[in-house]
Amino acid sequence: MKTSNGVRILIFSIAYYPYVGGAEVAVKEITDRLSSLDWDMITLNLDKKSPDFEKIGNINVYRIGGSKFLFPINACIKAAKLHKKNNYDLIWSIMAAYAGFTALFFSAQGGSASGGKHSKISFLLTLQEGDSEKHILKRVGIFYPLWKKIFKKADYIQVISNYLADFARKYGAKCPIEVVPNGVDINKFSAQGGSAYGGKNLKNKEEKILITTSRLVKKNAVGDIIESLQYLPENIKLRIIGDGPERKNYSLLVTRYSLQQRVSFLGYLPHEEMIKYLQDADIFIRPSLSEGLGNSFLEAMAAGVPVIATSVGGIPDFLRDPSNSSGQAPTGLFCEVNNPQSIAEKVKEYLKNDSLRNKIVANAREMVEKKYNWDLIAKKMKNIFEKMPAQGGSAFGGKVLICTGIYPPDIGGPATYSKLLYDEMPKHGISIKILSFGKVRRLPKVIRHIVYFFKILLKSRDIDVIYAQDPVSVGLPSVLAAKILRKKFILKVVGDYAWEQFQNQISNLKSQKFITLEEFQEGKYNFMTELRRNIERWVAKNADKIIVPSGYLKKVVTKWGIDKKNIIVIYNAFDAQGLKMTKRESRDELNLSGTSTILISSGRLVPWKGFGALIDIMPEVLKEIPDARLYIIGSGSEEKNFKFQISNLKIGDNVFLVGGISREKLLTYLRACDIFVLNSGYEGFSHLILEAMALGVPVIASNIGGNTEIIRNGENGILIEYNAKEDLKNKIISLYNEEFFREKLIKNAKESVKKFSKEKMINDTIKILS
Repeated sequence: MKTSNGVRILIFSIAYYPYVGGAEVAVKEITDRLSSLDWDMITLNLDKKSPDFEKIGNINVYRIGGSKFLFPINACIKAAKLHKKNNYDLIWSIMAAYAGFTALFFSAQGGSASGGKHSKISFLLTLQEGDSEKHILKRVGIFYPLWKKIFKKADYIQVISNYLADFARKYGAKCPIEVVPNGVDINKFSAQGGSAYGGKNLKNKEEKILITTSRLVKKNAVGDIIESLQYLPENIKLRIIGDGPERKNYSLLVTRYSLQQRVSFLGYLPHEEMIKYLQDADIFIRPSLSEGLGNSFLEAMAAGVPVIATSVGGIPDFLRDPSNSSGQAPTGLFCEVNNPQSIAEKVKEYLKNDSLRNKIVANAREMVEKKYNWDLIAKKMKNIFEKMPAQGGSAFGGKVLICTGIYPPDIGGPATYSKLLYDEMPKHGISIKILSFGKVRRLPKVIRHIVYFFKILLKSRDIDVIYAQDPVSVGLPSVLAAKILRKKFILKVVGDYAWEQFQNQISNLKSQKFITLEEFQEGKYNFMTELRRNIERWVAKNADKIIVPSGYLKKVVTKWGIDKKNIIVIYNAFDAQGLKMTKRESRDELNLSGTSTILISSGRLVPWKGFGALIDIMPEVLKEIPDARLYIIGSGSEEKNFKFQISNLKIGDNVFLVGGISREKLLTYLRACDIFVLNSGYEGFSHLILEAMALGVPVIASNIGGNTEIIRNGENGILIEYNAKEDLKNKIISLYNEEFFREKLIKNAKESVKKFSKEKMINDTIKILS
C-alpha cells in the first residue's frame, strides 16, 4: 500500500548493505532522511547468508539469488511481481550497469508483468561510475548497443558530477540531467585534525603523515604516491587504507625503493577507525586516473586534512587550485597525472607554506559543510522524486524557439540570457532554436517585421513553445505565428518598449522633463507612442505566461491590465564560469597594466542610462583620483554627443568610449576594474550588476527599478539617486579612499549573488515552458 504521500519507489542495485561503496552509502543516507516516501529495493544476495528480505533503514530490501550476469533478468521478474502488488510510481537504477539493464528491461515491459497493460513508470537513472570511460566500455563489450539504450530510455538522470553529466549526454541521454553530488556526514568529522586513536597519538612530532584511503586498483594510482617518497625527506611517511588487486604490486614497489619503514599498508578499516587515522594525517593524496566524484576527498576535507588530487573526472567540481581558482577560494592542490615528482612538489608546497595550508583547509571544510552535507542532498533528491510524474513523463523535454532582439556577439541582457538558455536547456532534455532579430534588422521598417514573422513560421513547425524576449519587435510577429500554428506562447518582459522609444524621441528636447517609467504608465502621448503601447499590451494579454526578471517589473506589467497570477518573477542569473583570468591578467589582456584606478560603466548609449552625468563629474573626480580612467562600454544614439562632451571637458586622456564589444571582453573589463557604476534612469534587472558583484567589483548604482532588489545600500553595494552628480562624485571618491568599506561590499556582494543561481533560473524557466 502507498502512504498518504503517494510516491512509491522501487530501487535496483547490484549490491547493498553489508556490502557498501559510495553509491550504497548514498542510497542509505538519502532514504534514511526521506521517510515520507515508500522504498523497496531489489539487490543481489552476494554471500548467500543474508536474508532474502529485511528492512534496512526505511528500505524494504529484497535479495535474489543467481549470478550478477543473470541479475537483470531475475530482478526484472521479481520487480514485475512486486509492482503488481505495490503499483510503483518510479523505478530508480543505481548506475548504468546491471541495475541499469534491469530498469531497461522492466521499462520495456511497460512496468508490469502483463506485457505493458499498466501505464509506464518513470525511470530515474543515477550515475556514480568512477572508472575510466575506456574501462567502462571494455566491461560493456558486446552489450554496448543495449547499454546505450539505458541512457536513452531514462526519463531523468541524476549524476554526482558534471563530468558524468557530459558522459551521459555523450552516450545518448536526451532527458533532463541534474547534478546532485554525494555527501559527507559532517558530524562524524572534526576540522581540528591530530586527534587521538586508541588513546595515543599515531605520529611522532617530527614525522609528517601522508594518507590515502583508496581501493588498491590501477585507476587510483597509489603507486605514484609510493614513488613520490623518493623525492621527499625521510621523516615523511605514507599510510595506505584500503585493499584490492594491486596490493601485491604496491608491496613490491615499496621493497624496490627500500621504503618499508616509511609505508604502512593498513588494509580495510571500519569507517570509524578510518576517520581517526584521517584526522591524524597531515596531507591526503589520491592521484586518480579517473573519478566520478570522489567521496574520499570530501571526507578528508571534512576532517580538516589538505588534499592533493589530479584534475580528472568529477574532481574539479569541488577542488579549486590557487593557480586557477577563477577568483574563488582555493580548496586543494592539483598534481599532474602519473607524475610522482609533481606529487612531491605539492607535498613540499603544503609543508613550507602554513598560511596556504590553513587557508585551503578552512575553505574546503566550509565548502563541504555548505554544498556536500547529506541533509541538503536529500532535499534535492526529494525534489527529483516528487517532480517526476507518475505516468512516466519526465520534466518538460520539448522544443523551444527563442525569438530575441539581440544575440552574441551583441552585448546586453537579452543576448546574455538567450545564450545561457541555448547552452543550458539541452542539458535538461530541451531542444533550443534561436532566431535573432539581428538577421533582419538592416531591412526597412515594417518589412523587417514581416520577414521575421515568416522566419518564425518556418522555424516553428516542429517546436512546442515560442518564447519571445520582448513584446514588440519580436513579440508581435511571434504571437501572430503562435496563433496561426497553435503553439504555446511565452513572453519575457524586461522593460517598456513604448517608454524607451518615447524617451529617444524627446531626448533632444531640452525643455522636456524626464518622465519615469511609473509616470509614463498613467499619461497619454502621441500617436506612435500610443500605438506601440497598445501593441505591447495586446501581445502581453495573448501570452500564456509572462516572465519578468524583477518584482518591480511585475508591478509595471500589471498596470498593462495583465492578471498578476499570469506574471512570473524569475530572477536573471550570472554564469560565473565565463571568466578565468585574475584582475592582473585581465589588465594585461587589455593593455591596462599601467593604470591604477579603473571605473567602468556599460549599457546602450541612450539618454536615460546616465552616462552624460558620469562624464560631467570626471573633472572633479580627477582632482581627487588623478590616475582614474573611465571606460564606457556600449553603442547607441548618444555616442556623438558623448564624444563632444568629452572633448569639450578636455578629458580625452581619462574617459574612453569603448563601443560595442563581445560579452567575453566585457567581462574582462569588469574583472580589470576597481569600481563599476550604473547611473541609469531605468533598469528592469541588471545582468551587469550581478556580473560585477560575482567578479569582486564594488558597485554604485541608481536606486531605481530592479536595482533595489539586488543591492542593499551600504551592505553589498551603494545606491544613489539617478543623475545626482554631487552624490555620485562623492561616492566614487569615498569608495576609492575607504579600503575596509570597499572590501566589506565586495565580500557581501559575492555572498548575495549566490541566490541568483543559474540552476534555479533554468529550473524555474522549465516549469513555465512545460
